[in-house]
Amino acid sequence: MGQPDLLARAIENVVRNAIKHSPVGGTVDVEMARDEAARALRIRVMDRGPGVQSEDLQAIFQPFYRSSSTPKDVEGHGLGLAIAQQVVQQHGGSIAAANRQDGGLCVEIALPLA
Repeated sequence: MGQPDLLARAIENVVRNAIKHSPVGGTVDVEMARDEAARALRIRVMDRGPGVQSEDLQAIFQPFYRSSSTPKDVEGHGLGLAIAQQVVQQHGGSIAAANRQDGGLCVEIALPLA
């Protein structure tokens, strides 16, 4: 139950962000799984980019926020993740980011199952 166009846009924004911050020739992995215990659908987007400083992990979802470690030549205005967060929250879900142990960032979206 939701607005598929908005959800698609939110996921696209997260994937586009992962591609933008991945090294040339790198990969972006997208996983989706049902979490029966939490009655949620979990979507994980994982890249092999530089990751995000720990203190910035929540701030990256704020409009126009750009981490101080973001290279100056990376295009964008800092809106993609903020839009994704708004859409996910409007659908009763959550979105969070964490650095991967072996490098890169993982953004996980959890959406409630009907």
